Amino acid sequence: MYTIVDYLNYYKDLTLEEAIFNKIDDLLFAILVYLPIESFKGEITFEEFYLLAKKYQQENVGVMVPKAYELLEIVNNSKRYKNLKIANFVKRRDKDTQFGAATFILDDKKIISFKGTDGSLIGWIENIRISYKYLTTTQSLAVSYLKDNIKETDKNIYVTGHSKGGNLALVSVMELDNKYFQKIVAVDNFDGPGLRLSEYNSLKYERVLPKLNNIVPAMSCVGILLNNSNYQVVASNLFALEQHYPTSWNVFGQLFVEAELAKSSIQLHESTTTGLENLNQEKIEYAFETLFTNLGKEYTKPVKVTMEDIKNILKNMKNIDREVYSYMETILSAMFSVSYKDSDLEVL
Repeated sequence: MYTIVDYLNYYKDLTLEEAIFNKIDDLLFAILVYLPIESFKGEITFEEFYLLAKKYQQENVGVMVPKAYELLEIVNNSKRYKNLKIANFVKRRDKDTQFGAATFILDDKKIISFKGTDGSLIGWIENIRISYKYLTTTQSLAVSYLKDNIKETDKNIYVTGHSKGGNLALVSVMELDNKYFQKIVAVDNFDGPGLRLSEYNSLKYERVLPKLNNIVPAMSCVGILLNNSNYQVVASNLFALEQHYPTSWNVFGQLFVEAELAKSSIQLHESTTTGLENLNQEKIEYAFETLFTNLGKEYTKPVKVTMEDIKNILKNMKNIDREVYSYMETILSAMFSVSYKDSDLEVL
């Protein structure tokens, strides 16, 4: 079945007048933000961006990076994206956060894209923190980035992201002032986690709903976490955990090929929504933060966390409620399985 690779090969020489901008175009920008180039301010042409990205191609770390380079090569010298400009690229990773974002300008459209998790320990720690904290450090950075990159003259703004980046897209628009909110055309969350119940039930979320598109694969294990709605389920060429990577998602023409959500994904969704409602948030936060502190790993480094690491720490942690422990297992299973697909980590 066709994927975004086939889409780009076919549509790359059709202008936006000949084939309108759509969700698959938006997915392209949710993937290109994974390119491992260093931060820069200001605006550059696609040609300049392409040459810059090539300088960092040896830093090919993480599952999404080679996929981003594959798409970059296809759209290079294309007619559809020839006017593309890129501005204010951010790549940040320290002990407190892993955050990335970029602004893509295509004719009268501005696409603000947030990066998902890279291979660092802090990257998946932040994913887990989303389940018990709002706003996290990375969510706050996304809110500021979106505000800083909208101008008075902007008209058609798309906010997008894959995995954690999808959650950042949603949250950043939720926190946007009404003055700029009207400029948002769509929020595309590509298999990114949802929200805690309090934010899900908020007026901020209700305001975003008409613009929100949650696209998840049939066997989603990340985008189905926590509370969200407006799901579109798509078919994939891969199986189980590997469906998280959107270059495997099926497309036909300018549309995603729809599918039904797998029972395993429905169960995972329920365990992180209704299964979480009666748990003490403070106990969950304490348990996870204690786990993170005792991992003894460098947060900023790409690192393999083995099941033995986790078991040894959990075994020595005192006074953890059985329900909290079970919830920790659920979240860790989903996050680790995707973040460390190529490591020796076993699924809980």
